[in-house]
Amino acid sequence: MVKQTRIVIIGSGNVATHMALALDRTADVCCVFSPTPGHASRLSEKLKAASATNDVSSIPDDADLYIVAVKDDAIADVARSIEITNGIWAHTSGSVPAEVFEGIKPKYGVFYPLQTFNLTTEVDFSKVPMLVEGNSPVTTADLIKVAQTISDRVSEADSATRGKFHLAAVFACNFVNYMWLIADSILKQDSFDLSYLEPLLKMTLANALQSSPEKTQTGPARRGDMHIIEKHRSMLPTEDAEIYDLISRQIMNHFKK
Repeated sequence: MVKQTRIVIIGSGNVATHMALALDRTADVCCVFSPTPGHASRLSEKLKAASATNDVSSIPDDADLYIVAVKDDAIADVARSIEITNGIWAHTSGSVPAEVFEGIKPKYGVFYPLQTFNLTTEVDFSKVPMLVEGNSPVTTADLIKVAQTISDRVSEADSATRGKFHLAAVFACNFVNYMWLIADSILKQDSFDLSYLEPLLKMTLANALQSSPEKTQTGPARRGDMHIIEKHRSMLPTEDAEIYDLISRQIMNHFKK
């Protein structure tokens, strides 16, 4: 029988939860640590055989992999607070370098899922790109092997490359979501909502992926239709009009080239 990778999950938020659920199908997720006991217990109860603890001294010291899925600015402090030096230590951040573990853990790296997570939406992890990095070729290879058990798209990516992925994701996900927030608020003025735009949103994404965002750009700014642009601006509050202006100018400037 092939020995399962023994994994400790440090954290209990959105990323930690989805990561633990995915890994639990193919590995031995043996422990969930969180400073809040209820949070650790809530996650461990969803797993096959994981213990839950808020006591660092109760974390198993014989795991193969310790996944630190906490806020970016807490990664180093969490790593220092747990004196275990066995196994590979890997965080899940897109913007924090692997070297945050340097001098704290002998074997370390990054185990970054390129996805947005919340606790109410299921995720098919096999479709989530995993970007990994290790502080040695052996560590990198070990992390890749674990990543390949949950994802069909695994790539090695250093800190600079992951930073670009994270920046791209902010534009493609976080900023776009805020645009949806504005669109939803506009529609709600007349008792409609974002669901009316669902076919449009799906088609926009499909076109961008099948061709390219540049080739599929449409709208008044792409056409240089200043009459419609001015009309739209007059319908918006000042803050949203400023966003509309900036993006419209960027679109027009880009396509003038």
